[in-house]
Amino acid sequence: MRSAIFTAAACLSLHAAGEYWPGETWRIASPESQGIDSQSLTAAVEQVRQRGLGVHSILVVRHGYAVLDAHFYPYDGSVPHDLASVTKSLTSVLTGIAVGQGLVKLDRKVLEFFPEERPESPGEPKARMTVGNLLHMESGLDCGYLPGEQELEQMKRSANWVQFALALPMKYEPGTHSAYCSPGYHLLGSVIAAAARQSELEFGRGHLFAPLGIRDVIWSDDPQGRSHGWGDSHLFPKDLAKIGYLYLHGGQWDGRQIVPADWVALATTPATAGRGAPGALGIEWNASNGSNGRQYGGTGRGGQSLIVWPELDMVVAITAGGNAGQIAPLIRQAAKTNGPLPENAAALRELHSKVADAPNAPAPHPVAPLPPLAAKISGVRYEFPVNPSRIDGISLAFAKEARVNVKYLGEELSFPLGLDGVYRLGPHGPLHLLAGARGEWTSENEFLLDLNFVANINHYTLKLRFDGDRVEVDANEASGLIRNGHITGTRRQSVR
Repeated sequence: MRSAIFTAAACLSLHAAGEYWPGETWRIASPESQGIDSQSLTAAVEQVRQRGLGVHSILVVRHGYAVLDAHFYPYDGSVPHDLASVTKSLTSVLTGIAVGQGLVKLDRKVLEFFPEERPESPGEPKARMTVGNLLHMESGLDCGYLPGEQELEQMKRSANWVQFALALPMKYEPGTHSAYCSPGYHLLGSVIAAAARQSELEFGRGHLFAPLGIRDVIWSDDPQGRSHGWGDSHLFPKDLAKIGYLYLHGGQWDGRQIVPADWVALATTPATAGRGAPGALGIEWNASNGSNGRQYGGTGRGGQSLIVWPELDMVVAITAGGNAGQIAPLIRQAAKTNGPLPENAAALRELHSKVADAPNAPAPHPVAPLPPLAAKISGVRYEFPVNPSRIDGISLAFAKEARVNVKYLGEELSFPLGLDGVYRLGPHGPLHLLAGARGEWTSENEFLLDLNFVANINHYTLKLRFDGDRVEVDANEASGLIRNGHITGTRRQSVR
């Protein structure tokens, strides 16, 4: 769905309230027709542009009508977007479906699902760990107690992720403490796969995505072919909103109960336990009661958000590449009444103009002459030690066209490099999804690189200082993988 604001004349007729289920696209309406103030939505869109926030898309659905569908440069909505840890909400949904079908029981021991990868001598506490413990993030594993999701980063570089997660030491008796542990949710997704005898993705296609008319799903898998239960699923924003709409309707879709109603009720009931206590994390639907009423949904690294405000009959899907700001409160404040507001043609035109401009690239600037060092380091590979950025090596090339080549978690990626302030966008990122790079020489030996994975979230600002056979890198990543980090790269080879 292209970025658009819909005027009253372009709307479908606003027929009497009744059940509605979106197909390939959502039905559309002007904000005012659904009780939403166009000026408030304009303020949200302007904040993204004026503050340079990393928001990639905003989709607002009220009463089943899309009233705002905006994409922001450099994301154009042409490919599915990484949901990061909103994936955990999907894994929670699929667990509920598997439980409802009798494939999985929450009191079943986790080790029973992995006879080939279970530790030889797991010990009694680990042997007592259940599927329900994983669901509630109360596994007792020594995971999630250190900053930076260190166990996740270690797991991603291991040969067998399930084996790695099962080998983590126990810190507590299962069910007695909660901690945010992504490897635990990878185990949960792998439990679904073992029980269903197909990957979590394929189970989801048959029992969740296809019934909702969701066709375009990308979900990374581990070295053994298991879907990442903790993250890395990709959906279009319009399809992410369908997941929220499903829970807004108690797990029911067009007369069919997709997710058991009692499971949805459990997921959307706010947790009352204190931090670290059993039950504190719910089942990854972030249910809460606050000054603005009930809210539930999913959140992920870099600003990914699925938000449901049931009292407002409203679903919001936001994708981002870090530094997403406080957009959701502005959107909520835009809902003024459950009934229609008077149409505001001038405000709607202003909103339309802002949204139409949002995905446009900036004007290019002149390219300064390259310093002599550019030719000397062109094609030279610099390799890095393991570091939080996940970048293992880098090289710049300034021959026929400027390029940057990156080794990312062992995968080789190559990006055309814009030297005029404009990304050279294309399927250059992980999973061949939308990504781009731009940069400029800021001195005779310093290059400022803006490397944006776009559909895969990561957005790096790397200041490279070349010094003989080394490159010193000041590294930042907008979603928080690395902040004010320093990496030393060593010259290894030429990749001309």
